[in-house]
Amino acid sequence: MKKLLLLSVFTLIACPVNSHDDNEARIKFWKEYYNPKVEVTSNKVPSIDISLIKNKPFYQVKTNISNFSFTPEKNMKNNIPTEGYGKLYINGEYVSRIYSEYHFVKILPVGVNEIKVILSSNLDHDVAYNGQVISDTITYQFPEYTFSEARNKSYNQMIQCEFSESGQALLKELKANDMLITESSVHLKCRYDARNDVLGPFTNKMTRLQRHYHKVTLEALKKRIKVWKAFEAEKISLESARLQNQKIEDEIDDLMQQKLEQLESAQK
Repeated sequence: MKKLLLLSVFTLIACPVNSHDDNEARIKFWKEYYNPKVEVTSNKVPSIDISLIKNKPFYQVKTNISNFSFTPEKNMKNNIPTEGYGKLYINGEYVSRIYSEYHFVKILPVGVNEIKVILSSNLDHDVAYNGQVISDTITYQFPEYTFSEARNKSYNQMIQCEFSESGQALLKELKANDMLITESSVHLKCRYDARNDVLGPFTNKMTRLQRHYHKVTLEALKKRIKVWKAFEAEKISLESARLQNQKIEDEIDDLMQQKLEQLESAQK
């Protein structure tokens, strides 16, 4: 028994099972097992062309096909290479099936995204011609600017909150009542959008202190908007609104000082 065991061990060492050729064969097998193909044999070869349409704040993948039909009613009923659906992948990850020209996409990760659609038969076989899967791929950077550009964009947008035509009209109206431009829920909401919509997607690019300031500032703006909406609805007086507004602004400095001390203490 011992001799047999030793012989088996020697055989495994001298003749390794996981040779390069065997590995290649296994990889090929599992690729074909998980991604089977159905070959186009007719002269009318299916084709696909995709594009991305912005529909703020969401997106739609537009899929144009020829010599191919979307057939949700025939799912799992046949394996014809000219009908079935599209398989949508974003950054190599399967997302969903596509059964129509326009497909709604809610979220795109920050950065450069690879968007791919593969034609598939009703039996979930990738449609291929001459061994090549029929698909189309596009890339899209979300957002369409870098973090550095986003900071400039956010600042410029906040400036426009005051100096655009609507901003100047609001400023004139407020001045007539001896009020500041910042004493308006409309103006504060404009500033909130400039920070949240433009800088929001880049929170993972910020330092911990920047991220904390971004969060604290947005929270403060939401509170201030609520205060001035109450004033505009005549629920509180101007004096009360100004006192509450100042208190919220002062809290920003206190919260940032606390965070700074916390970070400095962690480094010691």
